[in-house]
Amino acid sequence: MSERQRFNLHLPGLLKVLAEHLYSSKKVGVRELIQNSHDSCIRRRVEGDEADYEPRIDLSIDEERRVLTVNDNGFGLTADEITNYLATIGRGYTRELRERLSLYEAAEATELIGQFGLGFLSAFLLASEVTLLTRSAQGGPCYRWHSGGDEFYEMQPAWREEIGTTVELHLKPAASFLLQERSLVETVRQYADFLPIPIHVQGEQLPVNLMAPPWDADRPDRAIKDYITRAFRNEALWVMPLCDRKVDLGHDTLTVPLKGFLFVPPGSVASVREFGDLNVYIRRMFICERERDLLPPWARFVRGVVDSPLLQPTASRESIHQDDSFEMVRQALEEQLGEGLRELARDEPSTWKRIVRGHADVIIGWAVSDNEFFDRVEDIVTFRTSRGPLSLREYLDLSGGTLYYVTRELGSLQEQVLAEGRDVPAIDASWFAVTPFLEKYASRHPDISLVQLDGEAEQLLRPVPEEKFAALLDFYRQREVNVRVASFKPAEAPALVLYPQGAELAREAQESRQAGDLPGPLAGLVQEYVDQRFSGGTDLRGTLYLNASCPLVRQLAEKPPAPEVLSGVLTLLHQVARLFAGRMLSASDAVEAFGETTRAIQGLIRA
Repeated sequence: MSERQRFNLHLPGLLKVLAEHLYSSKKVGVRELIQNSHDSCIRRRVEGDEADYEPRIDLSIDEERRVLTVNDNGFGLTADEITNYLATIGRGYTRELRERLSLYEAAEATELIGQFGLGFLSAFLLASEVTLLTRSAQGGPCYRWHSGGDEFYEMQPAWREEIGTTVELHLKPAASFLLQERSLVETVRQYADFLPIPIHVQGEQLPVNLMAPPWDADRPDRAIKDYITRAFRNEALWVMPLCDRKVDLGHDTLTVPLKGFLFVPPGSVASVREFGDLNVYIRRMFICERERDLLPPWARFVRGVVDSPLLQPTASRESIHQDDSFEMVRQALEEQLGEGLRELARDEPSTWKRIVRGHADVIIGWAVSDNEFFDRVEDIVTFRTSRGPLSLREYLDLSGGTLYYVTRELGSLQEQVLAEGRDVPAIDASWFAVTPFLEKYASRHPDISLVQLDGEAEQLLRPVPEEKFAALLDFYRQREVNVRVASFKPAEAPALVLYPQGAELAREAQESRQAGDLPGPLAGLVQEYVDQRFSGGTDLRGTLYLNASCPLVRQLAEKPPAPEVLSGVLTLLHQVARLFAGRMLSASDAVEAFGETTRAIQGLIRA
């Protein structure tokens, strides 16, 4: 046998969970109370018959009594409504009113904010006691409602001359910051700046909120830029106002209501400061900031403000659900942003270049994974080179169809010298996204070749017969130096030491294995890789290339000086080349190179 049983609710525990754990910040309590007052004013405008009605919300502080008061001249509540809505958790009149209005007054319905019937509980986030005084526009007596947050509340007839509601909160110590006028004003502006109803603090004549978002101003272009400067503390290279957007659902289309704007700040740096975030409003009420999932992942150089009633807030109204409506808004934003950027690139190429170059690091990274976006930026984005920032088109005009790049920011000077020897700059590809971008660019342009200077710099060297240089080569080989002779530019460089691609990684792996930093199985795999890639490790020492184009090297080969002088000069050439390479040298290796250099100079002095 089974019986239907009713749940028992422990109200103090439920209030504690909802009021103290549903919200992340106590300031949210002020927002929820303002929201309730706002919806009550909208209700009076919709359901009342008053042509001259002027809604208003007032907040006041009594520091001595530790009381925050929220007063409105909205519709007010009857005794039944207090019982059915205010004192019934999870049921709110606003939601029911919106459902009715949506059938015949859709515009009015979109102005209502409340949804869950939980907002009034946030009062207990701030206060130990809450007192409400309300008089309904439907007529009847005024009522006083009081609760200390336990299972019981008190309700009795009272007196209030005007229609509307007053809420008194006896603030907890943790909410004392609201007793400071400045803090209260900032809280109101944070959450309710765009609400169309004036909100006054401490009886000031002017409202503290703007009452209208910047996109609804008489001069929205100017108002939006002023707002960006004030709210984001930034300037804008480009601003795009948002508008309703029809999106394709496959089987049908839907118009996504959108208001707000997107803008591009002057600059960003990948992994240090990316953007791609939005401040989200729903029906003009602030929900959350820095929402990073509504914009497409490639738009990490874009910021903005979006207001869409299609978005669904969580119960705490501090974030938004990532549901089907979220995806439709995201799609509408991506399509609108894509179109806006394409029009900008076509109609204002100078502004588009400023955007791409100001956010080069971020844009390079996202262009690698987005073909359409890559098409729009491939010839505009600039790269750091040994001759300053250059676009690939500008670079190719100098290089004659080859992209020369180095993948190490430090220790790549000699590779840059090799590139400059051919009268072309070297591209700094030390940031991880640059090399994939260059590879993608070369693959899409078959007439362009790609040369990695650190590891493939041998492509810039031209082999020459070694017979004339045999004595010089024998000197080094007797000292177990891996040496070759080649012709390369600049001719002023007598010798260079080049290392194979991946040499640094292999050396670091070997040192970690020898130091016991790697577990047994992994150490075996590392050693197997090194043995296969570098055949016993000989190549890890690098190769010394003597420059057959250098007059000094030719003179040493054709008319060598006395043996002791030749030995000192060749030693100097080798050690200077090692130090100039800036790679594969530990501290002890560098000390050894300096020691050899010093001894060679001393020998030349004695000679």
